[in-house]
Amino acid sequence: MKLLFVVTGFGYGDSIRVETIINEFLKRNKLNDVLILGYDNSYKYFKDKFKVLEVEGYKFPDDGLEFKTHRFLIKNYYLPFSWMLTWRKHKETLKSFDPDLIISDFEPMSLFIAKSLKKKCISIFGYDPKAYKKYKNKSKRLDIQSKFIENIYKNSTKVIIPSLKKRKSFSNISYVCPIVREYKKKRNIMKKLELKKNPILIMLGGSDYGIELAKEIMKLNRKYKENFIVFGGTKKVTKSHYIFKDNFLDYLYVSKGVITLAGNLTLSESFFMKKPILVFPIKNHVEQQLNADLIKDYVIVGDNVKESLGEFLYNLKKLQRKINKSKIKCNGAEETVNLLYKIDRGKK
Repeated sequence: MKLLFVVTGFGYGDSIRVETIINEFLKRNKLNDVLILGYDNSYKYFKDKFKVLEVEGYKFPDDGLEFKTHRFLIKNYYLPFSWMLTWRKHKETLKSFDPDLIISDFEPMSLFIAKSLKKKCISIFGYDPKAYKKYKNKSKRLDIQSKFIENIYKNSTKVIIPSLKKRKSFSNISYVCPIVREYKKKRNIMKKLELKKNPILIMLGGSDYGIELAKEIMKLNRKYKENFIVFGGTKKVTKSHYIFKDNFLDYLYVSKGVITLAGNLTLSESFFMKKPILVFPIKNHVEQQLNADLIKDYVIVGDNVKESLGEFLYNLKKLQRKINKSKIKCNGAEETVNLLYKIDRGKK
């Protein structure tokens, strides 16, 4: 089977999720093959690993801890035109590759390409329409985003949602367990990482939405003197700040807690490692708001940074007990590949 993946270049979470699915897919059959369309971070992430074609993608106005819907729409008005240019530029390569399925994470361009190639399109994304129906803090901005995403879902052959909460599938939507990378424990990790004290990780993802959050936490640390290590973003805020590291899971394994935005991957991997979590969902970002709401019984959802940080550090042991009781399975990559095989064989 051959799969064409179209991967958003905003951050690294989607790319890591796709790579986890690809690794599982390639294990199934040596003859399986993949081709990727990527841009920005997704292109950088995959260019030395798999066959990748560079395309145009979203531009995010990612300043402050708030998603600005109208600014996003203005910045991306040209996208439908760029899809046509992408098709013209890579038409022969895509036709020659002749994928059995097209997988979108999370790129509307996939629908256009699938229609052009007359192929099935499967969308993978964390937004859960069932969760949004029950969400109490709806707004016009969130409604606009939800309608946009649900329209993409409606036009997809199948939608696969990696969920931190067990749900029954419906319509063309199937839920799978969280998709996380495999992790094999190593010896003497603290020594290899040159750590004398178990850290608390601040995970910003691939955007700069959380830069000011990280700066504020580092200022407050004059009082707490914790070993904070920052990951993500594009601008360093402290000496212990890594834009990206392949061995992030080593740091996560030895950490005593995680402070993060509400991206699906970091939350999933933190649950997988059973780590206490302080989460600051990006305001007016529908997926992040829902992600935080789904796990609010196990984590602290932050608002005021000073108060939330103090509460988190004071309650680390209590949060550890809570998350230890969570029974979230993390075999989503295997479940996803099983679904892809079923779809290819014409099964629902």
